[in-house]
Amino acid sequence: MITKQTQFVQDMNVDPDKNYVRKNEDGSFYLPISHVQNLLDEVFLGIWSFEVSNTVFGRKWARGSGVMEVTHPVTGDKIKRSGDAAIILTGNLRTDSPRLEAMILLSCAKKFGKVFGRDLNRKKDDAPLPVVRVEKVDLSVEEKRMETLIKECDNLRELESYKLIIPKSLKTMYQSRLLDLLNK
Repeated sequence: MITKQTQFVQDMNVDPDKNYVRKNEDGSFYLPISHVQNLLDEVFLGIWSFEVSNTVFGRKWARGSGVMEVTHPVTGDKIKRSGDAAIILTGNLRTDSPRLEAMILLSCAKKFGKVFGRDLNRKKDDAPLPVVRVEKVDLSVEEKRMETLIKECDNLRELESYKLIIPKSLKTMYQSRLLDLLNK
C-alpha cells in the first residue's frame, strides 16, 4: 500500500507536462513562469511564499538569490528551497528586474522535483567538465623573462606589480631596482 507521502514524492518526480516545455535559443529547455506559479498553487494548495534575498547588478548583467517556502500538503511541514540565477541585462529596468526575479523563482521551484523542470537539461548539466591541461613552464625561461622585466622597468607601480610573482632568485635584483626607482 502506497502512503500519501510516498505518492506525493512520486507525483513530484514525474516529467513535466510536455505542452508547457519551451526551448531557449541556446537549445536548453524551460517551463514558463506562469505555469510554474500555477503548479505551485496546485501542488502546495496556495501555501507557498518566495522572497528574493540578494541581487547584484553589473553594467551588463544581474544575478540574485532567493528562498521559497512551502507547506507540505501531506505532513504540514514547512520546507525551504534556495535558488539563484543570472541574466544579461537588456537596459529595460521594467522587464529586467522581474525577469531576474522569475529566474530565481524557477531555480527554487526546480528543487522540489522533476514536475517543476528539475531534469529538463540534465544531459547538459551532467556532462563531464572539460579537461584543462596546464603546460609546464621552463623555470629558466620564466626567470630570464622576469629578469628582463625588472631591468627594463622604469615605473615604480609596474615594478611593484611583479612583487608577488618574481622567483626567489631575483628578490635581491628586485629590491635593488626598487631602491633605484624610489631614489629617482
